[in-house]
Amino acid sequence: MCGIAGIWNRPKERDADARVAVMLDAMAHRGPDGRGLMEFSGGAAGMVRLALVDLSDRGAQPFWSDDRRVALIFNGEIYNFRTERERLVRDGYHFHSSTDTEVILALYLEQGLDFVQKLRGMFALAIFDWREGAAESMPVMVLARGPFGVKPLYVAQSEGGGVVFASEIRALLASGLVPKQLEPEAVSDYLAHGFVLQPRTIIAGVRMLEPGTIERYTPDGQMKQTRFWKMPAFAPRNETLDQAAERLRAVLDESIAIHAMADAPVGAFLSGGMDSAGIVGLMRKQIPHLRTYTLRFPDVPGQDESEEAIGAARFFECENTVVDVTGGDLPDLLPRFAADLDQPSNDGLNTWLISRAAAHDVKGVLSGLGADEWFAGYPVARRMARYANTTAGRLEATAGHIASKVGRLVPEGQVRGRINSLATRRSSLTTWLHSRSVFPANLAQQLAGFSDRNGHQVARFEALLSTISTSWRNESPLGLSCLLDVSVYMGSQLLRDSDATSMAHSLELRVPYVDTEVAAFARTCADDFKLSFDGGADHYYHNSGAKQVLVRALRDVLPPGTESRPKRGFTVPFEYWMRSSLSPLVRETCQADTVARRGLVDPKMVAQFYQRAENGGDTLYPKLWSLMMLELWCREVLDKPSVDPKPVTQIVGLRAS
Repeated sequence: MCGIAGIWNRPKERDADARVAVMLDAMAHRGPDGRGLMEFSGGAAGMVRLALVDLSDRGAQPFWSDDRRVALIFNGEIYNFRTERERLVRDGYHFHSSTDTEVILALYLEQGLDFVQKLRGMFALAIFDWREGAAESMPVMVLARGPFGVKPLYVAQSEGGGVVFASEIRALLASGLVPKQLEPEAVSDYLAHGFVLQPRTIIAGVRMLEPGTIERYTPDGQMKQTRFWKMPAFAPRNETLDQAAERLRAVLDESIAIHAMADAPVGAFLSGGMDSAGIVGLMRKQIPHLRTYTLRFPDVPGQDESEEAIGAARFFECENTVVDVTGGDLPDLLPRFAADLDQPSNDGLNTWLISRAAAHDVKGVLSGLGADEWFAGYPVARRMARYANTTAGRLEATAGHIASKVGRLVPEGQVRGRINSLATRRSSLTTWLHSRSVFPANLAQQLAGFSDRNGHQVARFEALLSTISTSWRNESPLGLSCLLDVSVYMGSQLLRDSDATSMAHSLELRVPYVDTEVAAFARTCADDFKLSFDGGADHYYHNSGAKQVLVRALRDVLPPGTESRPKRGFTVPFEYWMRSSLSPLVRETCQADTVARRGLVDPKMVAQFYQRAENGGDTLYPKLWSLMMLELWCREVLDKPSVDPKPVTQIVGLRAS
């Protein structure tokens, strides 16, 4: 696990190594166990290392081929590397380390660009290949990112030409080659959803390399992009629930076993819900003395699931650490949290807080992230099923169609707001979009200074879905929910935020539910095994049928009574804190003068939202929270002075030769 950075194809660049060194300094938290740096004609590249596999210096990067014609820098973990290593050894390859990094390089030398097809894991990497030219020439560069985008890779065309890339936006800005200029459409994204929709980023000219994508750059400036992994088509098997559960259990047993492998201590997050409890139950087979971590909010007793988590830890006989967080802690912590997010988001605080504690004891943790996305665990999936599959729901959808036509004819006000809310029920897509909405799309555009463009948001998501699956229009409501939850919500927010907030504390977060084999199962598992056809009678697992195949697969390892509990999301008491300990910070960051000086959003509109909150309205969370976090991020990232690159007196890695 690392942070990687590089500059490529800037022939007149004389201080590329110094610029990359500053980029690595900006990501030092991602790799406290070492760093490596190489320079070459027209560029440089390097990494900071957090060692979990082969802790020796043999795992240092950049990693070179024996003939020193190919070099690799890599961020992530390859979970099937031992299997591939054994095959390569049988074929005559001689290894110098026991790292997954060297296996990646060996596969590239053997398979060429097809090497990514052999990798099962989370990764973002860069390869520099001099085999087509002289050692002193510009290398071919290959960038690749794993199937789900668990690990980030930001790419920009640098000022003056060439490419600059890094694991964090802050590192790109530190290079001095990427202007601190915001992308207006990305600001609108953030206001609408609470996150920026990939591949766009908050910084103009910077994009996120898309998941499951590999790019090859040649010195003549050509770039070829290939998508090497896509979501499997939905093809449910003809099987019983017990057969599906048995199949899922085999997949989870293997996924958790390989995700738990490490040469350094690994623990688990234990929230009290079924997903994390299932992870812990299966991990106990691999790690008998398992450390687990639970977040608790004493300010608001009963809002979290800490009591359930404590009971589960007792059942599993884990060494559980309960991390208490009160509102009084937040005013001093939020500015650092905003910076560590790397890009504005209205989520991620829970992972940041618990990672901060876990990093004192372990180097890696397993998380239950991903189960809700694959197995219809969110309330919106129930609504989508109800609107499509019940008589009452279909009537509401019809009313939504009518409301979408009438709403634009009604003047702004409460009546139009209710009509627009009803209009969101007109289709499965608009229902899902409403569930992931902070400000309605037209309002977000107005806040960010755009004219109202009706239908723009829906059309954009339809185009996005077409890149995910050419048959998305034929998906069931649950299938569409899965596509959107995995590829949009999980990819653009949950995974990105989890990486940033865990690595901020030098902690590797692993997600065994976010795995290609789990995906293959989920897309061959019948909808009826994930949720009742009509969405179910209520939000209890046994009444709604929510995630029943997962419950059945894990029933022998879950604490007693799990199946009869209600499905609860992990909630943070944002509103309570914003009306108490965080009230001064909310007022200061959202006041008219502050908003006007920043110049990103309409201060009059923000003042209206703030006044509504003061009067007891519903605009505190997520609306004012999102605006507050945007301002704090700007202060901590954009407003901080840049560090001038200084000459590098020692190259920690090795130069191309």
